[in-house]
Amino acid sequence: MKTRNIYYVLFLVVILTTIAVYLKISREKNEEHPQITELAVEPDLLINSADRYLHDHKRLAAIEFLEDAIALMKLLEKDGDEVSMQAIEVAIHDLQAVEDHIKAEDVNDDMMYEAFADAMNSLAFASLRVSEELIKQGKDEEADKTLHYAMEHLQNSIKYARGDQKEEEIKLAHRLREIIDNHLQSDLSVIDEVMAEIDSVVQAHVIN
Repeated sequence: MKTRNIYYVLFLVVILTTIAVYLKISREKNEEHPQITELAVEPDLLINSADRYLHDHKRLAAIEFLEDAIALMKLLEKDGDEVSMQAIEVAIHDLQAVEDHIKAEDVNDDMMYEAFADAMNSLAFASLRVSEELIKQGKDEEADKTLHYAMEHLQNSIKYARGDQKEEEIKLAHRLREIIDNHLQSDLSVIDEVMAEIDSVVQAHVIN
């Protein structure tokens, strides 16, 4: 009976160790190329949580979520080229400005939502840059993933954008949807046009 229990415990140890190793390998793989994994849209979720907690008057929790979003965006930044890195740096700058205002209890929805929208726009821009590079490498399946992540970023951005910016982003999301639905991934000039328009929107709303 005791021998059977020992074998049972050893079996559990082997199973748990295998799971732990698998999770570690999966996480390392995600962190190696975060723009083409589920980590790509994690900042959006963290920003959404920061917004929710701030409006629930839980300022410290909101700050923590913002800090986590910024840390993850710095990880995503490393997965792109110099141009996409600059775009994400703009987003990080805006989020840090919002964080400072929250700490000073001097933040308003207009400023905060502008920063949130542009952070997600910057991530969409970076995802498209990664898509282009993957297309050039013939990695169509991975390129398709990053195109869909770019779409998620844009759709999340629309929730926070206001006025003319919201209208601009709805049009951008529509154009990106056409690229995805009509299998235009290989047409880099079309992706370039969408990226240029996203960049124009972001640069117009940088928080000083």
